[in-house]
Amino acid sequence: LRNDVLVTAICDIDPNRISIALDRIEKAGQKKPAVFGSSDYDYRNLLALKEVDAVIIATPWLWHTRMAKDAMLAGKYTGLEVSAANTMEECWDLVNTHEQTGTHLMILENVNYRRDVLAVLNMVKQNVFGELVHFRCGYQHDLRFVKLNDGKSAYGKGVEFGEKGISESAWRTQHSLLRNADVYPTHGVGPIAAMSNINRGNRFTSLTANATKGIGLHNYIVKNGGADHPNAKLKFKQGDVITSTIETANGETIIVTHDCNLPRPYSLGFRVQGSNGLWEVDGNRIYIEG
Repeated sequence: LRNDVLVTAICDIDPNRISIALDRIEKAGQKKPAVFGSSDYDYRNLLALKEVDAVIIATPWLWHTRMAKDAMLAGKYTGLEVSAANTMEECWDLVNTHEQTGTHLMILENVNYRRDVLAVLNMVKQNVFGELVHFRCGYQHDLRFVKLNDGKSAYGKGVEFGEKGISESAWRTQHSLLRNADVYPTHGVGPIAAMSNINRGNRFTSLTANATKGIGLHNYIVKNGGADHPNAKLKFKQGDVITSTIETANGETIIVTHDCNLPRPYSLGFRVQGSNGLWEVDGNRIYIEG
């Protein structure tokens, strides 16, 4: 815990997470905070406390926007984990509530603050790459052992999720089962949006997306749980590799890749390309003409 922040209240409907948080707060030498979590909406009682100035929202995705709206309406500084919204309507809810209340809302996209990303942003601002033309980015991260586990350990070998899962598999995997979409774009798009001045004189104008077939999670279940496991009979809707192409008003293109259900090394796949050269994160390459 930071020594310049007082944790005055915590909220979670999972009592195990409350116990872990209370233990860490005590070890940090802080007073015991007020505790909430008796129901799904008990967080609203936390937001009513005068001693709470700011909140961090790190809940399952479907709760992000509704909790952020309530926090802003309560006048709290709001830090919201990614991805922040799940629908266009939720995107507008965040914008409209922020404009209505004037309350600070920060999307907690940590990759924007990576040292290499900040270095390249600085190079973009200093025109090292020249006029920008094309970007690539995404979320390419083998998450099979996160989406499926043994229900006892967050990253333990196993093929359970939902009610039988634990940690992220308790809620995140359901999105792969029901939605064929890039459900987690902001690690890639966040830094690229800053570099391409989105909403600072530029904007996204169109998007197209394509998905491959989805076999990765099924194969993982069969390999680790057997072909007779109940989850081996499920049809996961999410394609294993989803490729989106975004056009901007300034004439650039951005390719965003979501690739989380197949064996692969981790990479956000960044490429920043302009009239003078480019940066590519894979291979750690910078090329500047001359």
